[in-house]
Amino acid sequence: MSTTDNSLPEPQPPLEMPPAPPPRDPVWTGWDVVMILVVALLGLFVFGTLIGVALTATHHPVSSTSPGMLRVMLLAQSLSYVAVLLFMRALVVRHYHRRFADAVQWHWPREHRWLVYLLGGMALAVLVQLVSALLPIPKTLPIDKYFQSRSAAYIMAAFGISMAPLVEELFFRGFLYPVLARRLGVAVGVVLTAFGFALVHASQLANAWAPLLVLFMVGMAFTLVRVVTRNVAPGFLMHVGYNLMLFSMLYVATDHFRHMEKMLQQ
Repeated sequence: MSTTDNSLPEPQPPLEMPPAPPPRDPVWTGWDVVMILVVALLGLFVFGTLIGVALTATHHPVSSTSPGMLRVMLLAQSLSYVAVLLFMRALVVRHYHRRFADAVQWHWPREHRWLVYLLGGMALAVLVQLVSALLPIPKTLPIDKYFQSRSAAYIMAAFGISMAPLVEELFFRGFLYPVLARRLGVAVGVVLTAFGFALVHASQLANAWAPLLVLFMVGMAFTLVRVVTRNVAPGFLMHVGYNLMLFSMLYVATDHFRHMEKMLQQ
């Protein structure tokens, strides 16, 4: 006589789901960084062309040697930078669904620490000037043509302590460095970021090795601050302080931008 086992099977423990992989840091890719560069270059071309066409249509053409060309170039560059900022934000917020400030690690320093970074950038500018005096810096550089008048100097100063540091720090230390560090390591990321920072200014410095070396070291300083603080805002403040001090020294040396020819005699 056979018996049937009517006992119920033992319950199996619930399957444990594997832990979710940590979010990629940064959330964007190297191709996204390339796209930011493309937006910047296209913006310069498109806005420069539109401004030129508008001036010609209103019978106010500007030649390449005209003092008004600086205003045209800086207006086109400012509009291009605005387009880049909007693209950066849309990339992070709309495409990757992240809060922009958290994704790029932009956090304003607490209390009065912002002043420390600002003064640090100013001190760095003084140090750079002392080091530059020991190097074979060319007497004239292509960037000098942007300082042919007092009004041009003021325009360059305003751009140099506002829009330029903001966009450059967001791009180089906010977007480029994290991608390089993730793929190649922190040390290589710091060096390549500083190299790119110097390279983007090469045409303004006649591709001369001495001023490019100086700018490379400045880029290293900004990037190292980004690494140590894990924050882009301190580098921005240092960049503002650095440019502010350079323009302040030029302001004093040229008698309040009234004698720009003295810049070439230094």
